[in-house]
Amino acid sequence: MKNTVANMPTSMMCPCGGGLSCIVERRFVGDYVHEDHIFKYIGLSIRKNCFDKFYKCQKKELRKFM
Repeated sequence: MKNTVANMPTSMMCPCGGGLSCIVERRFVGDYVHEDHIFKYIGLSIRKNCFDKFYKCQKKELRKFM
């Protein structure tokens, strides 16, 4: 069965409430998450959910790719 937002376990839901830009929902359904791509490429950790604050090094790298 394909992962969809409708079959996402409540325990995995993001505190942001979800939506098209939610990184947790996008990962669950297999959509591309731009910040994940950048952070993994650079070797940085990814944020757990939308409410996790960016580290200074993450902000710096995101600015380079914007």
